[in-house]
Amino acid sequence: MKNHEIIYLKTKELLLEHIPERIEEHENGWHIVDLDSGFWLSSDDRELTIGYGFSHIHVDPEYDDLSKAIDVLFNLITCKKRISNYCKGNICYRAQVDLILENEEVYNLGKSATLIFPFWRKTICKTEMEDELINIELIKDAMVEIKQLAR
Repeated sequence: MKNHEIIYLKTKELLLEHIPERIEEHENGWHIVDLDSGFWLSSDDRELTIGYGFSHIHVDPEYDDLSKAIDVLFNLITCKKRISNYCKGNICYRAQVDLILENEEVYNLGKSATLIFPFWRKTICKTEMEDELINIELIKDAMVEIKQLAR
């Protein structure tokens, strides 16, 4: 088993330990989603994918730094999120997910957009804040253990 697969399994165990009622597994246990938010995590034999809604990052351990990916993963779990949806009429054509880090620094997880929308309508931005999935104090030891796997 590769390091990124072990990281996935350890993270899944952590989530199931702290918020089991919110976690749902798909694809033979290699894809999990949080039912109350847009958070999801997926793994296959080649890469780890960390996402929120449509925004996501692919992490291939051969080419990418796993420790940076684990930081993003735990920030997604333990930090507040600001989700901005840009809509024209009833159609949301762009979404942006920002993580609000401990020092109030903003990390942009990603933006997603569609090309087909009623461009002539007025743009309305709907922003919502989402709390962390798990309090960081509850999982600090597990975070250190999982971060060790990235080396």
